[in-house]
Amino acid sequence: MNKFTEFMESHFLPVANKLNTIKGLIAVRDAFMQILPLILVGSIITMVNVVVFNSGGFIGQFLVGIWPNINSAQAVLSPVLTGSMDIMSLFIVFLIARNMSELYDTDGIKAGIASLASFFIVYPPKMEGNFVGNYFGANGIFVAIFIGLIVGYFFAKLSKIDALKIKLPEMVPPEVLKSFMVVIPIAIVLVGVSIFAYIISLIEPNGINALIYGMLQAPIQQLGTNPFTPLILITLAMILWVFGIHGTSTVSPIYLSIYAAMNIENIAYAATAGTTAGSPYPYTWFVLFENYGCIGGTGNTLALIVAILILARNKKLWVRDDYTKIAKLALLPGLFCINEPVIFGLPIVLNPILAIPFVLSPIVSMGLGALMISTGLVPPGTLDVGWTTPQPLKAFLSGSGSWELALSVCLVFVVCVLIYLPFVKMANDSTRKQLAKKD
Repeated sequence: MNKFTEFMESHFLPVANKLNTIKGLIAVRDAFMQILPLILVGSIITMVNVVVFNSGGFIGQFLVGIWPNINSAQAVLSPVLTGSMDIMSLFIVFLIARNMSELYDTDGIKAGIASLASFFIVYPPKMEGNFVGNYFGANGIFVAIFIGLIVGYFFAKLSKIDALKIKLPEMVPPEVLKSFMVVIPIAIVLVGVSIFAYIISLIEPNGINALIYGMLQAPIQQLGTNPFTPLILITLAMILWVFGIHGTSTVSPIYLSIYAAMNIENIAYAATAGTTAGSPYPYTWFVLFENYGCIGGTGNTLALIVAILILARNKKLWVRDDYTKIAKLALLPGLFCINEPVIFGLPIVLNPILAIPFVLSPIVSMGLGALMISTGLVPPGTLDVGWTTPQPLKAFLSGSGSWELALSVCLVFVVCVLIYLPFVKMANDSTRKQLAKKD
């Protein structure tokens, strides 16, 4: 482990540090940190609604007997999600442009406003006069990042050109003066974005979001049903997540269409045989991803939380205080497979260090799961017991009461923690060295 860490620190860390000085990456990183409070609140509300106030939830299934209308209680807290997680892309597109502009010493607020306006210019056409909210949340993150960076950069460059500034007398209030000075740069940006949106509409009438997801889904659908398909799909999903695209959502049409019938046959087999051992389709996406590729959320991020907390207890090591605090806050939601605080809070998105174990962990864990199933060491977990059920209880129940399957998930989890540990240490060391240079 030490040799691996030393190798990565000598060969990979300098590249990662260089990437961390790029203004665009800084703008994106800071934007996700700035919306962290909303992400945490939204995640906790999601956890309460799906775990407690849900008749099929991990706790709710036991309460429904004494509270038949338990699902109705979700209406009390659901509006919080509307004002946080469901419109995450709107916050991101504003903040990235603002951060980007401020890194170039220009008016960040005006850049953010222009970016938000641009986001709606390229947004899918309105239906019956109303915007559809499909891409306000996580599904719109990639476009939000793209628009935020482009608008923030060009606004900053254009607003520094004296010929584009409208000059007013000195007695004009300062805020009015600042607004008029950026009228022309904002006009150029919005017109340029509008032309871009028109060109996109000629290619894809439903807008840039549909174009991006269509382009990504089409080649994925050609993968077929070979035994390695779940591993290929998870690799693509994790890479997409790193770039702010909802990876599991993107590949979901493929694994749903490929494996839906297989999953039903597996359940029918278990109902007849009284066990999941010997299931006709033991390597479906559901079997491998739910138990081995999503421990604490996509990317096995519960292992990342544990890795952070392990290093935080080592008094000899310098650790990032923000990582430790986020890990503690994200631990409870993570137990129920809700990991937005980690993905968008650390963040993992566009993080050159943490992206590697984030992609690697589920590939290794699902591969190990497939290997153990193929050798007969464990039965496949084909029963759906709810995605929020904590591991290893979920594995035990999905394998029709298999202690072997539950134990295998625990062992795989340890492997995932070991995968994350050197990269978390590397992230800590990178930050420590950067702070030392500033001092």
